[in-house]
Amino acid sequence: MLLSGRSLRFQILVIITGILIIPILVMVYDLIYASKTDQMLLVHKEERLAAVVQFLAAGVKSEALIDGDAAIPPDRLRQAFEQVAAPLAERYEGVRLGLYIPATDQIVVEGFLHEYRQLTPEERKAREQRILREASSGINAVMASKEPLARIAGTPDDQFFEHLVPLEARGQVVGVVWAEERINPIFTQSRNFRLVTRYLTLLGFFFGTIGTLMVILNLTSRVGAIKQGLARLESDIHRLLPPMPGEMGQIVQAINKMALGLAEKERLETELRRAERLAALGRLVTGIAHELRNPIAIVKAAVQVMEKELQHVPEVQDYARVIKEQVNRQNHVLQELLEFGRPSPGIVQPLNVNRLVESVLTFAQPLLRQQGIALQLSLSEKLPPVQGDGEKLKQVFLNLILNAVQAMPTGGMLVIETGGNGEVFVRFTDTGAGIEPDDIPHLFEPYYTTKKNGSGLGLAITHRIVELHGGHIEVESEPGRGARFTVYLPATEAGERTPEAGTDREKEER
Repeated sequence: MLLSGRSLRFQILVIITGILIIPILVMVYDLIYASKTDQMLLVHKEERLAAVVQFLAAGVKSEALIDGDAAIPPDRLRQAFEQVAAPLAERYEGVRLGLYIPATDQIVVEGFLHEYRQLTPEERKAREQRILREASSGINAVMASKEPLARIAGTPDDQFFEHLVPLEARGQVVGVVWAEERINPIFTQSRNFRLVTRYLTLLGFFFGTIGTLMVILNLTSRVGAIKQGLARLESDIHRLLPPMPGEMGQIVQAINKMALGLAEKERLETELRRAERLAALGRLVTGIAHELRNPIAIVKAAVQVMEKELQHVPEVQDYARVIKEQVNRQNHVLQELLEFGRPSPGIVQPLNVNRLVESVLTFAQPLLRQQGIALQLSLSEKLPPVQGDGEKLKQVFLNLILNAVQAMPTGGMLVIETGGNGEVFVRFTDTGAGIEPDDIPHLFEPYYTTKKNGSGLGLAITHRIVELHGGHIEVESEPGRGARFTVYLPATEAGERTPEAGTDREKEER
């Protein structure tokens, strides 16, 4: 609609004004002008008919040389009339032209007042006699007065204008030409005009009503859309309302702005609760780790002494080896607990992400080959450096590689990509079993794991380290179609871009 982008108030005012103005204008026209329409049409027709007959008379005089002194033969007069009147009759449909020749008491007629049709000679003769009878009174009056005559002739049911002009030669009337046109079509035209006006009025009312209904439907549809959008917002604060024009659009913008504010507030509250929970958990696990490290260290020392003093007892050596393996495993778990509970940024310096990835792969590739996993490496050219602790970021990349290896126990494909400009990303894509949608929001929570023998701390520590570097991790996955972990790190403004050691390349190893 042309008014769809306008305000609702403007649309309603335009529609109502249009509905009211159209009938008012029509009524004013009927009161002031319609009563004069018939008279104006009659005057117009009379003036046109007078011009036609004057042109006809002048043409006949010119063709028949009536202005000369010689006598005018009736045949020449007849031929002159036919030559001039025939094209006029074709041009002015509904106008009948006639010539009366007193010398022969005959008439010549061109054109039809009614519908044209072919006439037989008998019908033509009868028609001329009837026309002569109808025009005889006017012809006699013109011949007597030698002046043009305009009158209304015919029957009450079939009246017509008649305009007669005498043709004179040497002071005598040698002929009378006339033109006739029915009056009824004039009034029919007037009635048709009034009917058209009334139909236009009805159309104005119709389209005005349709326009009003469309405005109302537009309003109700927008209100319905806002209602549905509010229902969606109630279940999901992130599903904003679609934009709309006009006042409804302003309401939608206000609702969306409020929803975004609530979503941001909810996000901040969630982050705050998570930070508080992690801080409390960190203090707890740090204390527990310290308490456990001392007795475990004593057990480890005792086992080492036992191995040394009882070397000759094979059974003792076997038990000692098992105990040492479990002690080392517990030390590894305690170290993870300490790193999670007391994360530190370490040594911060400009780092080349491509070189960090390559460094991690030097000791990860044997594991990939052993598990039958093909590696596809695509390192972007000229990455900007990032600020951070290289060892911590290596731990992040290694954890994500190990996570992908565990997701592909029977082999597969691991794709590692780097890229970005203002923000550097490192993406790890595997072809494993994928992650259930319900598990994705909890992947980085401490002690949450989907693996049978997992501790639930690897991804939590990874997430914590990335956050300490001012970055974030995104996870994309579908069950049965693998998973994609993308680490985003802010690029540093200082320093040069990475050298050509990180040029784009692709490797496949098995």
